Amino acid sequence: MSQLESLTQFFKDNVPPRAMLAFNSEMDEMQYIPAQKDLGLGQYRLAILRSTALFSWERFPYRLCDPRLLMALMTAWLSETDRSLFAENGIDDSSPEWDVSVDDKETATVVLTVPMVEELCIVPDEKGAIPFDGQRWRLADPEIWTALTAQVFGTDEQGAPIGQAQ
Repeated sequence: MSQLESLTQFFKDNVPPRAMLAFNSEMDEMQYIPAQKDLGLGQYRLAILRSTALFSWERFPYRLCDPRLLMALMTAWLSETDRSLFAENGIDDSSPEWDVSVDDKETATVVLTVPMVEELCIVPDEKGAIPFDGQRWRLADPEIWTALTAQVFGTDEQGAPIGQAQ
């Protein structure tokens, strides 16, 4: 799932339905950064995609739903989302930008602009749409396996624990 899809779903799951009636999310200003890398597990990164995600709420009922809820949700999503690609690629992890303009006594237009950075990854697939390096591939979200514990063996069989023992 892309970051755009993830944040869109996060808003849909946590904002009252009345405030989501005129909600829209889209990607803008996409930039392609070549960054080919074998990720293991048959996965291959072709590039880094930098974009701007735009979220808008027209006729947002700011008297019924405090706009600060959107800001709190954005902060919660950012705190639980891996944004390490920004630093790894020397890209500025800019803060989200908000534009709230009151339309009338009951509604406002809220526009949120969020910088996004994601990997463009592929995996082998005989029926895939992408011919690359002599075989067929399909788009995929990268799967990263992380070791939580390990044993390091030196000169004897005792080993040394790594990570938290259970």
